[in-house]
Amino acid sequence: MRYEHLVKCYKELESTTKRLEKIDILSRLFKETEAEELDLVVYLVEGSVFPEWDERKIGFSSRLVLKAISSVTGVNQKEIEKLWGSKGDLGIVAEDLMKKKRQMTLSSKSLDVEKVFSNIRKLAELEGEGTVNKKVQLVSELLSNSKPEEARFIVRTILEELRVGVKEGIIRDAISKAFNVDVKKVEDAFNLTVDYGEVAKLAKKDKLDDVE
Repeated sequence: MRYEHLVKCYKELESTTKRLEKIDILSRLFKETEAEELDLVVYLVEGSVFPEWDERKIGFSSRLVLKAISSVTGVNQKEIEKLWGSKGDLGIVAEDLMKKKRQMTLSSKSLDVEKVFSNIRKLAELEGEGTVNKKVQLVSELLSNSKPEEARFIVRTILEELRVGVKEGIIRDAISKAFNVDVKKVEDAFNLTVDYGEVAKLAKKDKLDDVE
């Protein structure tokens, strides 16, 4: 799935506070998503790259995000920090700066969900010498290939501050609606797996009864 399609859903989720509308938006998204990447989409909608049972954190500081934004846009880190102070959302700052950059250069590749997920997940997995630079490069790669709105949500996901108002119950009900499965069955499967990504994949394949 193209990442811009997921971003479109993020924006729809962001624009409503109504629970039922959020469930509708997500159920359509889950229905459209191929089974093999449905778990990735669910995690990203939850604002993470890990299932709930996994205690790992992305662990990429806002200071390093500033560094990555600076390297991609050419704007001084102190200037970015000032903008951050006035807007209160580093994702919005990244979006605004990428809009200015886009007037001068064109993005070279379209991002897909798998690439975004993979790069962000590596931030939690890389260890050893030179790790910080490698992590900044992973984020810079995503930002340099992102459209302005994509940059907003990439930064928010990295900082684990997605801000689209999706709670567990909404994910559960969206899975139920997308695949026409009883809510209790979805909840029971989650209680056993603690992983809505896995539950969504099983529901799509009509295999929720396989959960033990």
